[in-house]
Amino acid sequence: MVFVYQIGGGKLETSAYIIKPHGLMFRKEVRAMIESAGLTITESKNLVIPKWALEIIYSDLAEKYRDVVFRPFKNALAEVGLVTGQDAVDVLLQITGTKLDPADCAPGSIRFEFGEQGPFITEGIRCYRNIIHRPRNMVEAEDNIKVFRML
Repeated sequence: MVFVYQIGGGKLETSAYIIKPHGLMFRKEVRAMIESAGLTITESKNLVIPKWALEIIYSDLAEKYRDVVFRPFKNALAEVGLVTGQDAVDVLLQITGTKLDPADCAPGSIRFEFGEQGPFITEGIRCYRNIIHRPRNMVEAEDNIKVFRML
């Protein structure tokens, strides 16, 4: 399925993404979708993301959820990357999906196409398995880019 995002007239921005460990099997497709939305992947790294970096990236996440959210990253490779393009923060948000639950994301978005539909419960916490992290706004993008530079 092809996700169409209208590109035009915005300002040149940089944003960041993380293809989570359980999403790496779809890396080629995800990267192609990002690029087909008019964004350029300017840098990427494959690495095990340290806990300190996850703490910054997910700083708005309630403490009770952190162990469950961070667990898939432990000792597992993820791809972190930077993208540049017109309105990159919003374009990346739209192409990845704007909701936490992949089932609630737009058909054709990365989370909808490659994430697991519906929640699962672990340690009494409702979780969603989406395969990609992205900032929701420019402030988060700037924070994520700073973390990328420190990795």
